[in-house]
Amino acid sequence: MGRVLTEINVVMDGFPGELMLLFTFLIWTVFTLILVSNPRNPLNLWCFGSGIMFSVGTLKEYLFYTLGPALIRRGLWSPAFSELLYSLLSAAFYYLSMPAVVVFCLYFHRMDQTRPRLFRRMRTLVYLPSLLLALIFPCTQTLALQRDPAFCLAIGLYNWCYGLIGTGILLHVLMEERLSANSRQRRLAAASLLAPLWFWLVSAFPYHALGIPNLSKLWQFNLIVVLFVLIYFLYHAFREGIWGIRFRRETYDWSSGGLVLEKNAQYVGHALKNDLAKIEWCTEFLAAQGAPAREVEILRRSAAHLKQFISRTQLYSQKIDLTPAPCDVGTLLRNLAEEFNGAPGAGAAVTVSFCDNEPLPCDEAHVEEALRNLIANALEAAGKDGRVTLAYRTAPHRRCATLTVSDNGCGMDAGMVKHIFEPYYTTKNGEQNLGLGLYYCWNVMIAHGGRIEVSSSPGTGSVFSLQFPIKRQIPRKENVAWN
Repeated sequence: MGRVLTEINVVMDGFPGELMLLFTFLIWTVFTLILVSNPRNPLNLWCFGSGIMFSVGTLKEYLFYTLGPALIRRGLWSPAFSELLYSLLSAAFYYLSMPAVVVFCLYFHRMDQTRPRLFRRMRTLVYLPSLLLALIFPCTQTLALQRDPAFCLAIGLYNWCYGLIGTGILLHVLMEERLSANSRQRRLAAASLLAPLWFWLVSAFPYHALGIPNLSKLWQFNLIVVLFVLIYFLYHAFREGIWGIRFRRETYDWSSGGLVLEKNAQYVGHALKNDLAKIEWCTEFLAAQGAPAREVEILRRSAAHLKQFISRTQLYSQKIDLTPAPCDVGTLLRNLAEEFNGAPGAGAAVTVSFCDNEPLPCDEAHVEEALRNLIANALEAAGKDGRVTLAYRTAPHRRCATLTVSDNGCGMDAGMVKHIFEPYYTTKNGEQNLGLGLYYCWNVMIAHGGRIEVSSSPGTGSVFSLQFPIKRQIPRKENVAWN
């Protein structure tokens, strides 16, 4: 007992024990908010798990240096148990925290979706070094080993290597997805995790590994960093949202899409399939009765497009399954312009102003459906005497390709622009306008790793831009322009 109390008096020169307990509760609060914001998202789950593992570092300090001595003096806690508990919690903290962070980073990279077999192997392999450390430095002796320079150096290098690997993965993803529609959300999430992580890595291990005196409790100032993270979290949660929660509106899946509309989409898809069969039967009947071939062909093409689209995804749901292939954008835009200009009661003219000859790697069916939504909205905004302009440009130096749909209609104010991509938001009248078209366009661009932007103001029309990332340089060819 005397040795334990002497150890406590020598080492406990940092924050009061009650403040360390507050520190623990603060960490639990931050990461519990992240968990409850979307408990089914593995990103949120693993971030929560990482936070709980890090909270062990502060909890063990409170148990050993504050609560433990009080219980020992009352005879409720033996010194041997206090040392054993501290050693076990320290081992869990040192050995398991950073592997959990790396697994989170692998989910952040979407490796579980893009390379599931490699992901399963990596998720296991990241924990093997911790097992090796536990064999070399037994978990029951961590308290005594903290005075061993070899142990401190090994633990420091171990955690720093994992910190660099995890940070490298996060930064690589953020760079690759800088053009995606949800890039800001992912930047906010990464920043809220990296700030306390690197303060801990910088403040905790150099002291032990290099033997720097009088800095043993520098890591405790992470309390201030975590407090700022909580404020940062609440600030963004009350604005555009963070980690999948938006306090003023609704919870949503911030990383890769969820199940918000799937139930409704299944019902809509079933109803469309039934009515589509009737449309196909009536089309063939009209053809047999000598209806104009042009109108019959339009019906057939539209029915075929809907049939293919419904069979591959639930209409307007967040689950977008892509089949990417080089798309002849010029042909696609000309067909769409011809179709809308030839539709009964067509008002504003649809023209193609500019089109690069470079093919666009994309899922043509989903991109065509997104363009249909944008063109239909533009025609309604432009009115009978307005005009709608389509364009396609590539920027090889920026590794970006852009499809634009412009109109000279009524335009939108800033308040409308802020909400137009939210599900069920619509400014149109009528039972058929459910407010899902632009939401679907937004999800299509997320699935492509791109983004959709709008520039608009009242009375000047609107310009919708679909920006696709291109991973390799595209050689320039001769461009084609239409007047």
